[in-house]
Amino acid sequence: MAAILLALPIALQNSIFDEFLSLIETRVSAAREAGRLDVGVETILVDKATLIDDVVLRTDPRTGATSHLLTIEIARRRNPVSLERILRIADGDATAGFMINRKSGKAALRTRARSLMEEKEGTPIPRVEMMRPTRNEYMREDDLYESSWEEVTCEAFTARWSDEVETARQTVDSETIRLATGLLLPIWSALPSDHMAVNRIVDGEGRSWLGRLVFDDHVPQLFTKLGIDRSETLPPDAVVKAVTAGRSIDVSHPFPLTIKRSVVNGSLRIELVGCPYDRLAWLKSIGCFTEVIQYRTRMFVPMASAETLLTQILAGPG
Repeated sequence: MAAILLALPIALQNSIFDEFLSLIETRVSAAREAGRLDVGVETILVDKATLIDDVVLRTDPRTGATSHLLTIEIARRRNPVSLERILRIADGDATAGFMINRKSGKAALRTRARSLMEEKEGTPIPRVEMMRPTRNEYMREDDLYESSWEEVTCEAFTARWSDEVETARQTVDSETIRLATGLLLPIWSALPSDHMAVNRIVDGEGRSWLGRLVFDDHVPQLFTKLGIDRSETLPPDAVVKAVTAGRSIDVSHPFPLTIKRSVVNGSLRIELVGCPYDRLAWLKSIGCFTEVIQYRTRMFVPMASAETLLTQILAGPG
């Protein structure tokens, strides 16, 4: 088969390999979005890491080896792409274009990206890569034309990019993470199945922790599966963050319900599933709303005020 391919004209070979790589990239992107992409051990470099809590999840009865759930507060300074580097990239790419978002005022360098393949029909989907000072984004060409991005001169781009780089260099991002570490094999099945990556956290002092990330909304389930009597209540902002990321939250107080992300008429919503009938009037009185969809009454939380309303809901009436 390889000999047949190599005997083809170079232009045809390039087309075949481009098609093949597009199919691979489509599958990889789908696996990454679904949390099923196995990339081995990922190293997360941080400037500072502070151990806040250490919960022993399991102690092996024979060897005494332990499994832990660590709560670590990490801080890392952003490392933006310099103006000199982005201009060199633009000079070497004939498809590059200088862009500024007219709504946000942010800058990006647009370059042509490899097309994705529509899995059912195999139709190529043209894409562009938007290179930002601190991250890269991919967009379909059709979405780009309908967005707020517009092409600008090199001078306007340079000024905006320099401002963003300077701001990014002064920014330190802080977050709190949970890491399951220690002897993981006996508790592997109890850990979340939608994020399988193994991470190594390394701080500026050379200390490191190896394990699997556990999102806040998975902690109560993990404790329940391992028979640990410890209550964990998520703050409303963490609930909103988890739900908008696509995860469902089961709540038992003040009444049983599930908070989840739903798509209705193409728009994202936060839905309350399983609410007791006698609580519907109270939920509507604080700002939630219902819709009858396919003969079922469904309860939703407005996205704009989701954190405020979820604070009221989790606190309960009265």
